[in-house]
Amino acid sequence: MQDSENNPRPHPRQIGKYLIKSPIGEGRMGVVYAAYDPFVQRPVAIKTAHPIQATNATELHRHEDNFFLEAHAAGGLQHPHIVSVYDAGIDGDLRYIVMEYVQGKPLSYYVNPETRLPVKKVVDIAFKCALALDYAHRKGVVHRDIKPANILLTDDGIPKITDFGIARLDRSADVLRHRAVGSPYYMAPEQVRDFEAGPQSDLYSLGAVMYQLLTSELPFNADNYQDLVQQILNVETPAVRATRPDVPDALAYIVEKMLAKDVRKRYRSGQQVAHDLSSLFDNLRLVHSDIEFIERRDMLSDLDFFRDFSPEQIEEMMVASTWVQFGAGDTIINEGDIDDTFYIIVAGTAEVLKTQRSIAWLYKGDCFGEIGFLTEQQQRTASIVARSSLILMKVNAQQLGEVSAGCELQYYKAFTRTLISRLSQIDRTLMMGKSQ
Repeated sequence: MQDSENNPRPHPRQIGKYLIKSPIGEGRMGVVYAAYDPFVQRPVAIKTAHPIQATNATELHRHEDNFFLEAHAAGGLQHPHIVSVYDAGIDGDLRYIVMEYVQGKPLSYYVNPETRLPVKKVVDIAFKCALALDYAHRKGVVHRDIKPANILLTDDGIPKITDFGIARLDRSADVLRHRAVGSPYYMAPEQVRDFEAGPQSDLYSLGAVMYQLLTSELPFNADNYQDLVQQILNVETPAVRATRPDVPDALAYIVEKMLAKDVRKRYRSGQQVAHDLSSLFDNLRLVHSDIEFIERRDMLSDLDFFRDFSPEQIEEMMVASTWVQFGAGDTIINEGDIDDTFYIIVAGTAEVLKTQRSIAWLYKGDCFGEIGFLTEQQQRTASIVARSSLILMKVNAQQLGEVSAGCELQYYKAFTRTLISRLSQIDRTLMMGKSQ
């Protein structure tokens, strides 16, 4: 590492409270280290910036604000496919950001023909990145520099978006609002025109990444920046299948729609991209289990029961539960049965019957089976019958013992809230009955 071209700077042994293990990446702006947090006792990555050669305090503060933009932008994002930011600070003349340590390689490693990923893996990566971007956009954060080097693929094959260093926060101050920044080969037409980048700009960039992963070529290439800009603005978007004929038509269509020059012809959200990729999975039966897992997690995150759960806690609950599906007319619970299962309706409609008489209807997000879950050898007091195709999350006491203490606490908080709401509803019903 160097303060300048002629003055070598030794690697530190410690930054703040973090113990430095080794450098894992170095660039023009600074160094990234593998490190260890002795307090939390976990490995971390620390991104540092070379010391600033500022002429005055105002310039120094501006440089510091720009560097810590990444911590501002990514610090509030908690998503399985976004690298977490834990901390940021200044140690002497060294500015640093502490992030989740990811064991793996950037997607830039896979853009060559020799290291090209299977088509199904590219679709899997794109699906998860589209959902991660949709999450960030809904939080008011636009990345603005999506490129292969900024998407890490773990050794387990999980993509994680990193480097929100030039992101835009919708609520940010002027210091956080940059314009024509990003990696030119992946920039959307509106970015090279020096217009403000939005969520659809990120989706264009993700489309460019997909194009390169599939074809091992950039969508547009030139010897200089001016020619590259002219291509991005004026040259027809290249067809994926012209270079890679074995790519399915549906996938080529998705990529080319993401790369539309007119923002109005692009996907409006990462969720829309993910939806079309999901349909592609259904048609091609590609990595169905991965897509199913992410889809299920996102379905649960929309339910009131899981409103206070982190994505990781929702995933814990998914692993420690059973998902079941019923057709219209199927009986889920028979009056008089004995079991300890608690159900959450993920999709569909059910009817509650007492001695064959309808007493209530249940919809998406509703729960049932609380009493059976809380008490042993308790008979069910009503029957539950599916009135449409029904997807249920099925939880029992034994499975719940497999989750972490934090997840279990969140579950019982939500469970108690549900139980109180149900008892209040019963009380109101009884009061109405007495008044009639």
